[in-house]
Amino acid sequence: MKKAIILIFIFFSVKSFSQEQKYLYSGGMLLFQPGYTMAENPNQKIESLGFGVGGELRFYIKNHLTAGIIGGSQKTGYNSSGSENSYISLGYGGPFIGYTYSGNRFRICASVSAGKGRIKNLHIESQDGVVLNNAEYYNYSAWVGYPMLSFDYFMTKKIAFTSQVIYLTALYNENDLYFCPVFQLGVLFNR
Repeated sequence: MKKAIILIFIFFSVKSFSQEQKYLYSGGMLLFQPGYTMAENPNQKIESLGFGVGGELRFYIKNHLTAGIIGGSQKTGYNSSGSENSYISLGYGGPFIGYTYSGNRFRICASVSAGKGRIKNLHIESQDGVVLNNAEYYNYSAWVGYPMLSFDYFMTKKIAFTSQVIYLTALYNENDLYFCPVFQLGVLFNR
């Protein structure tokens, strides 16, 4: 991860001062992220609505090329046989590369990202109030990859509202899969 960030900054330094670019970079928070999680653990299949937060930093390299880093967390609560408090979460982050097109008041970016992540799953089988009688906690490292499509609308020259769709896919516990299409809304600051 550190090597990828260093390479992005070196590439940015060399190419960022091209006359063809309107902006050097943009970055900000993705504050509202509803998504639909599809996964499983040794006890049951999990399919439920979840929410998350995240952030991204994009560099506009040359012409239509963009690269940067993105990360976030997606948490999904679900009902198990003995509780309504079970949850599964995915924390993810990594570099991305893609294509961008800018108009006067908008920008479209299509990119792909891959990196590492961590899946945490508290599965509760039996619970009395706040006391867990029978529960299992799973904690796995994961490989995460996903395509991204974003649409940015410029409210001012420096501030843009962004909407983004990503399809999180994670491989964990040797051969288990986690899927989560996510719609993201946020604010980007441009320079």
